[in-house]
Amino acid sequence: MSTPVIDVIAFPAVITVTTVTFGGLSGALHATRRGLDPIGVFTISLLCAVGGGIVRDVLLQAGVPTFLVNPQFLGLAAVAAVIGFFLSGFVTLIVPLMTVVDTLLIGSWVLLGSEKALAYHLGFSAAILMGVITATGGGLVRDLLCGEVPAMVRPGEWYGLISIIAALIFVGMIAVGLPIGVAEITTMAIAAALRIGAIRGRWRTPTAYDLWGDLESRMATRIEQTVQKRDSNLARAKQLSDASHE
Repeated sequence: MSTPVIDVIAFPAVITVTTVTFGGLSGALHATRRGLDPIGVFTISLLCAVGGGIVRDVLLQAGVPTFLVNPQFLGLAAVAAVIGFFLSGFVTLIVPLMTVVDTLLIGSWVLLGSEKALAYHLGFSAAILMGVITATGGGLVRDLLCGEVPAMVRPGEWYGLISIIAALIFVGMIAVGLPIGVAEITTMAIAAALRIGAIRGRWRTPTAYDLWGDLESRMATRIEQTVQKRDSNLARAKQLSDASHE
């Protein structure tokens, strides 16, 4: 099936500035809590602000990464790093606000990645992958540089999973020929609703479940119970036999 070529969604400047700044503040707070120096705080701040887009553009070979073409992104990340470095207590106070913004716009990052992949004539599977990478790439690189297991692959609140679901929904709607506007609005709404549900309901992704080991354990327990029952019946039969001979 041929993939459509579509325009990449564009957001108002105020939304872009807000999300980049909040992303940078989130990264700066993460870095200061781990005792990084100013260079480390700026690096993590920048990666959280635009890291997903950097990874996306590099994988797509889409020319110069967006944050270099738009130098204001570097400025916003630098300001966020300074605030996070010297005013981490203030940043902590506005974490709930940053969470609200991130919740409402998680679907938008998926759209930016998926639509750019389709704009470069890539297939639907690549569009899904790019959507997930754009939404989670910044946090992924942040955790790796901080020497941590990436939050995306640890059991916890739904975030990476929501990105996957949102990408599947968007690309699926495009594949069946629905209007791009309908697909965008639906994707953003469902992603936000899932994120709200995950936070309020404390939904958690599970750890690995060893089905084979569980089956082995159940079988071993059943066999042991069967043997014990047989031995008990044999002992009872022997007692009855001895009593009858007396």
